[in-house]
Amino acid sequence: MTDAAKDWWNAWADEFQEAGDIEVAVAFGPGAPPGDDLGLLGDVDGERAIELGCGGAQFGLALAERGADVTGVDLSEAQLAHARENANERDADVDFVESSVTDLSAFADASFDLAFSAFAFQWVEDLAAALAEAYRVLEPGGRLVYSVDHPFYKTMDPETHEPARSYFANEPRRAYSERFDAEMVIHSRGVGETVELLTDVGFDVEAIREPGYEDPEAYENDFGSFDPELMAKVPPTVAYAARKPARE
Repeated sequence: MTDAAKDWWNAWADEFQEAGDIEVAVAFGPGAPPGDDLGLLGDVDGERAIELGCGGAQFGLALAERGADVTGVDLSEAQLAHARENANERDADVDFVESSVTDLSAFADASFDLAFSAFAFQWVEDLAAALAEAYRVLEPGGRLVYSVDHPFYKTMDPETHEPARSYFANEPRRAYSERFDAEMVIHSRGVGETVELLTDVGFDVEAIREPGYEDPEAYENDFGSFDPELMAKVPPTVAYAARKPARE
């Protein structure tokens, strides 16, 4: 992630965490069923797991409560302050490291069985570097599971429900906040491009999930910029599961 992402999250972290009142749970994103109903994580008991872009570590704490040995990584010291507070409140033994997900040099090769992330990788400018680092720190046979906002959903105008941006656009979405004196920069990659990035670093892609519901009333109404009427037409979240080959 770039300095822009760090500046943004340091500025937004308190409001994001406190106003959002985020629950400790396995939560891949808007439209995704609760828990591991997507079938991507499996039994994590006893696994060494690293959460990439952990934020307040609500996802990681949920896996720690399922028996995983969790380490959280985030580039924002403000986000990590919330993560440590959340861990202390739950008396959870979770380690936290301040670092970009594109530089996991604090960890040796083959240190983890599972790398996971929810709605963080769209903030990463150099996704290839992040995937390569995830691959490096995973044991042979280890898994990477992560979700981002669906690239097609983010082409749509939330008011007209018509395409407002090309699916193939390379430029990130940008929004400057005077209140935070920081710029939000969101990167979008097509599904095919993402699969190519995963396979280029050596992963075998095992699953792609596009969860959602046809009925707008099936969605909760607390997803910020996500609109239930539009989510019922276009999947708001995409999740990927990939595995490092057991033998290279």
